[in-house]
Amino acid sequence: MGSSKDVEKKSKKEKKEAGLKKEKKRSETDGISKEKKDKKKEKAKQEKIAKLVDDQILNEAATAAVAEPVDATVDPEDIITKAENLVPFAIPLADDKIHKKIYKAIKKGAKLKAIHRGVKECEKAIKKSPLKKASSSSTDVPGLVIIAGDISPMDVIMHFPMLCEEHGVPYLYVKSRADLGVAACTKRATSVVMLKSEGKKPAAGKKADEEMDEDKKVSPEEYLEAWKELVKTAQKQWTAQVEPWVKGVHPIQIAAATAGR
Repeated sequence: MGSSKDVEKKSKKEKKEAGLKKEKKRSETDGISKEKKDKKKEKAKQEKIAKLVDDQILNEAATAAVAEPVDATVDPEDIITKAENLVPFAIPLADDKIHKKIYKAIKKGAKLKAIHRGVKECEKAIKKSPLKKASSSSTDVPGLVIIAGDISPMDVIMHFPMLCEEHGVPYLYVKSRADLGVAACTKRATSVVMLKSEGKKPAAGKKADEEMDEDKKVSPEEYLEAWKELVKTAQKQWTAQVEPWVKGVHPIQIAAATAGR
């Protein structure tokens, strides 16, 4: 038998080894646990970064859509849809009586080819017109623009009022894009129409009467008279509906200013 000292030493050694094994096992377990936690944190971090990138892309896309609502290669008429309500800037807006006169004049203008249809075509025609001068007469106008107020997105036509005013072109809003298309003798709804004072000259060697069926005959003089009347109406409606806003004396503006005091 060994001495008690040898037994005590052996016992201490065994305890020490057992303690080391336990500590090693715990260290390995903690290491695995820590590794799992680190992976989870890294994964969460990557997901967060990915989400931020996606949000940034969406924000940039939305900003680009507002800044450039229409692709230059796409006809704006193809992306416009009918809105439930009129655009908020649809002034001057024609009343029901004026609506009828507008549609009649547009039909006559279409038969005489005195018309531009659609956003691109009308915008191009307006820009070709000379800029408005201070000395310009109210009767000396390059055309008359009719805009539909029930369209979406509104960005497609919101620049027309400013463009018309820069070039001295009277304009009026109507309530229906579909009705405007019908009046303009097209198979599709139309957002903007520009009426010129006279149509294209008949082809050489042909009479105007020979170029159209009997039921399509329209007198250029009759159309010109209707066109002049609409021009005066548009100018009158602009003075009544838009000018007060421009001068800051519209009842709504005055009420807002009073309430803010």
